Amino acid sequence: MSTYIPLYRKYRPQAFGDLIGQESVVKTLSNAVTTGRISHAYLFTGPRGTGKTSSARILAKSLNCESGPTVTPCGKCPACIDITASSSVDVIEIDAASNRKVEDARNLLEKVHFVPVSGKYKIYIIDEVHMLTAEAFNTLLKTLEEPPKNLVFILATTESHKVLNTIISRCQRFDFKRVTQALIINRLREIAEKESIQINDKALLLIAKKAYGGMRDALSLLDQASVLSSQGDEITEPDILMLFGSLSEETLHELAQNIAERNTINLVHTAQKAVESCEPVNVIRELVNYFRNMLIIKTANDIERIKPVIDLSESIIDGVKAQSERFETDELVQIIEKLSEYEKNIKTTHQQQLWLEISLLSICHRQDMYIIRDLEQRIEALEGGIIPVKIPEIKQSKPEPVPVPTESLKQAKVDDFEAGNPDELWDKMLTSFRDDPTRAFFKIFKPVEISPAKIVITCANEKWIEKARIEKIKPLEEAARAVFNDLPGIIIRTPLPDDKIPEQKPPEPGPATPQIEPPKPKPTSQIAIDTEGREVIEDEVKKELEDLNRPIAPINVSDQCKMVLDVFNGKVIEQ
Repeated sequence: MSTYIPLYRKYRPQAFGDLIGQESVVKTLSNAVTTGRISHAYLFTGPRGTGKTSSARILAKSLNCESGPTVTPCGKCPACIDITASSSVDVIEIDAASNRKVEDARNLLEKVHFVPVSGKYKIYIIDEVHMLTAEAFNTLLKTLEEPPKNLVFILATTESHKVLNTIISRCQRFDFKRVTQALIINRLREIAEKESIQINDKALLLIAKKAYGGMRDALSLLDQASVLSSQGDEITEPDILMLFGSLSEETLHELAQNIAERNTINLVHTAQKAVESCEPVNVIRELVNYFRNMLIIKTANDIERIKPVIDLSESIIDGVKAQSERFETDELVQIIEKLSEYEKNIKTTHQQQLWLEISLLSICHRQDMYIIRDLEQRIEALEGGIIPVKIPEIKQSKPEPVPVPTESLKQAKVDDFEAGNPDELWDKMLTSFRDDPTRAFFKIFKPVEISPAKIVITCANEKWIEKARIEKIKPLEEAARAVFNDLPGIIIRTPLPDDKIPEQKPPEPGPATPQIEPPKPKPTSQIAIDTEGREVIEDEVKKELEDLNRPIAPINVSDQCKMVLDVFNGKVIEQ
């Protein structure tokens, strides 16, 4: 029975021409071998699986081949065969992760002065060199400063920033880059044909995405997937998703759509369905990548030019483009940042599915993002010298009472709501609460804006704000639906300086004008005011906010008592 050789070993590059996606490295090293300008030290750095160690072995064969130095080693001479089998006495491979102490470095460097046995060069390949200790680095540095003749060091690492600068400065550095998806797919298709593996292009695309630019990882994944076609069946996209525990683009699109629509029920159902085939941490990671693609699509002017840099199928790009219109650019950036934070939290918890759902619901409602957008609009208004103020409307006579329409408030027009009084609409919402404790709780909050598009309520107490956002949000949404027959965007926050603007007094009437008592002020459109008037308004607003923030209860009073005090504007008297 023959021993099975994994694909990543079977198809490991054996010559510079076999390296894929590293054209600049191949060209430079080939020219160095051809011209005989061989350095005594090289540093190969880059992501894992991009060909660093394979390139080191190819360079070693090119230098020690019987027909060399040559860029096309024969692969048949004893030197080439021994290097391929990692048994050459002149090419020593060391794993720095296992031999990182200063004693290991000294034992190694004591032998560097010995001349090559059978080859032309004595070559040391030190993999993961960044794992060496500082003392071992210093020992290596002494040899690099005055290297013996025909001695070559090839240092390979995935983290070059951990290598001492004094070491790097004495090496020729080669940066290996990630292999593009197109090159990986072409190579996988070629190997699949040689190995009689039946697999379609969509499945190959998923493997290329999962490899993240590493050719070795791509070959390992293809090897793993090849077991599915042992009976001659074609490997398809669903097979790869099931095998690797990934999410389909349709599922990711559905999650993002629920987030855009703030559809809590569907979002939770979709998340639960996703967890059946994918770990919660991977759900977050794939959502981060999905929103990253959406951000690129939204901010790009030419879709055709960005197709090589986004990880999406052609068939879904138009759908993601349309979906991106439901998000602001800054909003997408914040969603990506929040998801990255939640990924760290989910990694450390034992209830990953629970915290995945909580994280997605937090992103779904994203209260902070709406607050920031609201603040930006207010700042722009202030900088432009325009502040919304309430002006009393003066009428000569009392208007005739208008009969109240018989239809329900739910059927009222959107324009009627937008022109209505926030206090009156807030009172209607309060009466819609099913239980008295909830109604009493929300009496603490003051309305700033009430409309079918957005509800903004404020409270000076951060504790009650947090309670409203987490524990009381559901009855608040039900009350909003009862009033508007729809769910507006809900913002719960602390008061801002320009939330309540003192009313402007009308000019004093002349002696010939009869004195008319103005009715209660009604909101009107924004008007411009001068700098002096604005400063007066800001001072009065600050004073009102200071009164709002003044504590009304002693520290030792219970939370329930504080709530009652807030609702009824009471105080505690000590006897």
